[in-house]
Formats: sequence, structure tokens, C-alpha cells
Amino acid sequence: MKFSIVIPVYNVEKYIKKCLDSVKEQSYDNYEVIIVDDGSKQNESIIIKDYIKDNRFKYYKKTNGGLSDARNYGVKYATGDYLIFIDSDDYVDKDYLSKLNEVIIKNKNIDVIKTKLVLVDELDNIIRYENGLEDGIVTFNDLVKLEFFEPAWSYVYNLNFWNKNKFKYMKGMIHEDFGLTPEILMKAKKIYYLNEYCYYYVQRKNSIMSSDSTQQKIKKMNDMITQYERLIKIKYIGLDDLTIKNYKSFLSNALIYKLRTLPKELKKKYKKKLSEIRICENLLDDTLKRKLKKIVVSFYINYFWKRGVVDEIKCHSTSL
Repeated sequence: MKFSIVIPVYNVEKYIKKCLDSVKEQSYDNYEVIIVDDGSKQNESIIIKDYIKDNRFKYYKKTNGGLSDARNYGVKYATGDYLIFIDSDDYVDKDYLSKLNEVIIKNKNIDVIKTKLVLVDELDNIIRYENGLEDGIVTFNDLVKLEFFEPAWSYVYNLNFWNKNKFKYMKGMIHEDFGLTPEILMKAKKIYYLNEYCYYYVQRKNSIMSSDSTQQKIKKMNDMITQYERLIKIKYIGLDDLTIKNYKSFLSNALIYKLRTLPKELKKKYKKKLSEIRICENLLDDTLKRKLKKIVVSFYINYFWKRGVVDEIKCHSTSL
């Protein structure tokens, strides 16, 4: 089984060597690494040149287009059976590919594999381990309960399945994973959960996702709304009502939780926008607690934020 590993690179000179070393030192050797330099302004190319001496490592340089564009660009050069994304400031376990290969051999026709992650700081100190599920075949309804449901690098994809569906990340988006992962999982016919800690997610103080500037928060909110409006319109054939409801509820809760991160002066603007796109209609109301929650969100939203009730329905919660 051959794996295609796409690693977008942009201003990660400090981290790229550890990332590439973790791939080069894999106990399983049938893989290719597609390194996409997305117009970086640092000196990663000097470091990378030592790796491309190994013919499994390919290096492509392009004009800066953002993480989504770099991932899409890298996929074009993938020739393996399964596709993996690794962020260039993260790293993976030395037996990552070996564990994946074992799963694929034992379970035919898997479209997507979900693995577990370890959160670490920049000094490799463990912050915590992700909670998970038991090994085996799972569904969207199982995965949506997990804390790290969205990240592209948290999954492994059958490349034929990916290409057949013409999956692409929306260019220029922050939270681009939110705009595609739910669609991928809804279209996958067979998903396997691997109860192994394979991926080390480095918490950087200056990363895109940790930025707390007002402009960055506005950008994130606008991007999520754009992607929500695309995702909510997709027609999924052959899925049961519960799965569709969970899917729509997840999308709506994601926007509601993101609204909570905005400065007070922006909340009013975005409350109005979320009301206009009628996200509350998609919240689950199959239990008394959820019915009450939906009423609070729909009619008493100011009280809702003040009391912090939103904590109970954050997008990564089991309570959709």
C-alpha cells in the first residue's frame, strides 16, 4: 500500500525539520512526500534540499495562495493509494504508516480512516491526549461527537474516493477544514476509527489558529459563514434522517460557538447575520434539554450569551 503525504510549507523554518524527520523515520517505507512551498519567506528550502535527495521526497514551489490552495496543489501530484495531510509544524509517530497499512489490509474498501492525536507544546511537552472511540467501523454520527472532528490532518483518505468526488478546499479560507471535512465524511461509505495516537499537534503561540486579533476573528467568522452556506445546500443521497439532522446541527453549532469568540461590538452584527441564514432551524430538538436550548438561542439570544449557555453546545461537543 502506497501513501501520498502532502505537507504545505509556509514560514515554518523552526519546525519543518522535525516534521520531515518524523516522516523519513517511518517504520513503513512505501510512501511519497509532496512538499508544497507556498511562497514561504523563510529558509525552509535550505533544510528541504537535504530531504529531496531521497527520491520519495518531492519539492514544489508556488506563489502564495494559502493553506487550502497548497493542499489542493499537492493532491494533484499524489500517486498513492491513500492520501495524508500533515501540517509542517506538526509531526507523526514513527509507526503511523505501518499501523494504517495493517488496518487497510484487514479492512477492504475503506474510504476514510480517523486517527487520534496528542497535543504538545513547542518543547514537545505533552499537554493532553485526545479522547476517542474503539477500533472499528464508525459513522458520521460517531465522529461528530469527537473534539477534533474537523482537521484535515486527523484523517487518511482513499485517493480514488477523493478524486472521484473532486474534493477541494475553498481557496483563501481560514477554517478550511470546516468547509470540507463534513462533506467528505457524509459521502464516505466506509470509515474506520483507529484507536492509536499517531499525530502530534503542536500548539504554537503565533499560528494562524491562535491569532486573536479582531481582524483575524472577523475573517474566521466570514469564512465559516461562506462555507456553511455551501455545505448546508449539499444534497446527500441515501442517508437517514438522523444523520442529516446531526450534520446540519453540527454546522449551525459551529457558527454559534465561533460567534462567542467575537468582541462584544461585533456580536450584534453577526447575530443578525446568523439569524438571516436561519441557523437555529437546524439545531436538534429531540430531547427536552435541546428543545430548551433551541428556544433560548432563537428568542433570547442576549441572555444566552450573558449566561454562557453556549458552552454546552460548542461545535465539538457531544451535545449537538
